[in-house]
Amino acid sequence: MKKTTRQLLSWLAAAALGAGMLTGCGSKAADSTNAGTGSASSNTKAGGENVVTFSMSEDVYTWDTMGQPVVPFYSIQLLIYDMLVRTDHQGNYEPGLATEWSVSADGLDWTFQLREGVKFHNGEEFNADCVKATLERGAFDNTLNMNFLWSDIESVEAADPYTAIVHCKKPIGDMLNQLTYMPMLPAQALAEQGDDLFKSNPGTGPWKFVSWDPGNEIIFVRNDDYWDWGDQKSNVDKIVYKPISEDTTRVSSMRTGEFDFISNIPPDQVEVLSGSAGVVVDSQPGTTITWMALQSSDNKTFADKNARLALTHSIDRQLIVESILGSGSPSYWPVMKGVTGYDEASDGKYNQYDPELAKQLLADSSYNGEEIYFMAIDGKVPRTKEVLQAVMSMMTEAGFNVKLEIMEGATFVSKRSAGEYDLAFSNVFYNNGSPWRHMITHWLSDSCNTQLENPQITALLTQAKETIDLTEQDKLLKEAFTLMMEDGGRMCYFINLDTINAYSEKLSGVKTYNDTIVDLSRVMKN
Repeated sequence: MKKTTRQLLSWLAAAALGAGMLTGCGSKAADSTNAGTGSASSNTKAGGENVVTFSMSEDVYTWDTMGQPVVPFYSIQLLIYDMLVRTDHQGNYEPGLATEWSVSADGLDWTFQLREGVKFHNGEEFNADCVKATLERGAFDNTLNMNFLWSDIESVEAADPYTAIVHCKKPIGDMLNQLTYMPMLPAQALAEQGDDLFKSNPGTGPWKFVSWDPGNEIIFVRNDDYWDWGDQKSNVDKIVYKPISEDTTRVSSMRTGEFDFISNIPPDQVEVLSGSAGVVVDSQPGTTITWMALQSSDNKTFADKNARLALTHSIDRQLIVESILGSGSPSYWPVMKGVTGYDEASDGKYNQYDPELAKQLLADSSYNGEEIYFMAIDGKVPRTKEVLQAVMSMMTEAGFNVKLEIMEGATFVSKRSAGEYDLAFSNVFYNNGSPWRHMITHWLSDSCNTQLENPQITALLTQAKETIDLTEQDKLLKEAFTLMMEDGGRMCYFINLDTINAYSEKLSGVKTYNDTIVDLSRVMKN
């Protein structure tokens, strides 16, 4: 890399670090010795009420369980609802509301034996009719955001009160994973109330929904009749969720004791929080990957394979991780270790930084200096502006003419759907060690409107999606991913982000996972 680019990166890193340190030490943050003594909202209140308050970056915008595919909502669902199948978030599954299951030899019929004696918060009994109502709603209502995950279901049969059989049009290789984030709904109430059911949100889970003040807070109370407390019944009476989009505000509130748990901590704030009395910082390699979609219609630069490959070889991912982010790891493959389809032998084979090769590939392409419109949403990676300015500088060094614009989410999604871009920066998290949400949304369907088609990749992904055996599925995915890397592909994979959370040392029973999901369902507070 030329000295000029290194100088720019050094300047960006210094500027970002300075801003982070100023925020961490500013007047709004209380002295670290006060952490844990907090406000009334996060401690035992008058009358002996034990309260846990937690904060993430996004509010709930719909309570429909098929409506909001983002991490905070999944974490909230674990409080209210149970699923048929539970997961350790590493690709292993165990009984939930289903006590056992089996699949037919042709992969078209899944039989679930259901748990007896479970009641919803509204008093309704859980049974096979609830499984039928929940899954058929997901499969047949194509107005639901998550319908694409269940459209291969033909029907659900309530064979008896505690046996449900899911009949599929074609095998669903990711069935168990998908069921781990499909809350079961009360059939009778759903039939009577329709979408109004999501005003009261009656689940079978350990916490009951009480109220929602949009943009401010959500309140839950303990369900003393929960079927699965065992010897892990929480001593907390109430859980309060407060959505705070500003990272530094969450960090400051954690330090003062207003919050008991926060997520999405910027790497430059880890040291600040680690030095705060009573605060535990949990950092682990995550399964969130950042990427750039490449608009590749006939008149666009990235329709040319050489231009696509020039882009990926122009980016020094390692330098960005070390000099700007301070955490995470470079992405040289569509998935990371622990996700189906990962190939350690191939991980370092593709997308390596090679500025001279990038220049040669671009010179061999049809590119003639046209402006590359590079758009992004702030917050998809820590220090978004600094990171993307570095990428722009590296692309410029390779010979691209780049215009960067960072915008709000609705405009970004609208432009991306219309194909009004050249590069679109985003991220996705792989839950339970499965790549399928990303593969279905962005490869089997072209939701980013890249207009780049590769029939071989599509055929391999389709075959893998319909393969129940995970060993064979893994093999097919590796073949598909190899073709993606060799072709340049619709996506230029960039950086794997770490998962960083913090919580009060007064808490126990908190489960944090590298796919960014947080489980507070059995939280205890001393």
